[in-house]
Amino acid sequence: MDPLTLLAAAKASYEAIKAGIAVGKELQSMASDMGSLFDSVAAITRTAADPKGSLMAGKSAQQIAMEAYAAKAEADTMMEELKNHFIGEFGIAAWDQVLSATTQIKKDQKAAALQAEKEQDEFMQTVMTWGAAALAIFVALVCIVLISIGLVHR
Repeated sequence: MDPLTLLAAAKASYEAIKAGIAVGKELQSMASDMGSLFDSVAAITRTAADPKGSLMAGKSAQQIAMEAYAAKAEADTMMEELKNHFIGEFGIAAWDQVLSATTQIKKDQKAAALQAEKEQDEFMQTVMTWGAAALAIFVALVCIVLISIGLVHR
């Protein structure tokens, strides 16, 4: 996705959080919006780090780079404000705990994805091995039958 689309998603989550805070909702009840904001900011950060990955038809390199930079700067501002609200309500230790848990969850998800990919590769290797063995047996049987038919007709 391009940085502006990602920024729009981040803004929607951020505005929902701000509106919730304004009416006295606790941050805990807005976990979904906070998660969406974190995800959007992470995507913006990845896009800003490698803007060429989001090349859009008709946009110049400068325009793409500026959009990525502007989106990243605005996302950073939103995250800083959210961090301040969160720390104000729960304290710095809680914020550090959330960041630590987020990092651990991402590591666990990546490890699980790698494990699933490894298991899929092993399964495909097993299927190919057994398939090749079955095909070899089938070909051998066909050859035996054809040879037998050829000997009978002599």
